[in-house]
Amino acid sequence: MANSAIPCAGCGFTAPAGSRDCRGLFEELCARDFGDYRYGRVHRRMVDAYCLQHPKTHCVSAKSLAAHLVGLCIALEHDSEPAAHRALLRWLDGRSPVSKPELPAYRGAFTIGDAAAANDPEAYAAAVQDWARSTWDAYAALHPLAREWLRAALAR
Repeated sequence: MANSAIPCAGCGFTAPAGSRDCRGLFEELCARDFGDYRYGRVHRRMVDAYCLQHPKTHCVSAKSLAAHLVGLCIALEHDSEPAAHRALLRWLDGRSPVSKPELPAYRGAFTIGDAAAANDPEAYAAAVQDWARSTWDAYAALHPLAREWLRAALAR
């Protein structure tokens, strides 16, 4: 009997242990990001893409969804502006100002496997960018809401 790969329930990445291997790969990339600043410069984008592709475990609350969805909006439409990220965190601190919408079933063609396959920091940054863009595009129906939440955070 040949070894077969199992798709991750969140993102579809295929590996022998499916979702468990996907989570393990996420932990490996986090460790590498924190261990080498050349990889770490895209850490937030990587985490937001991963969490949005695994919403049953990482976007359970409306606040966690808002943090990751608006995080990708800031990364992709506002050049990862640090002040916007700080405003978002302040806005989400305390009582939740958001309600959770219905999430898309399809979460993008790129997965953590694409980012993990990159063999140097520049290739990794490009792969994370493609992954983030693919994930953001999959959430297209929620773009107006993400932009509204960002406007509210910046206005606070």
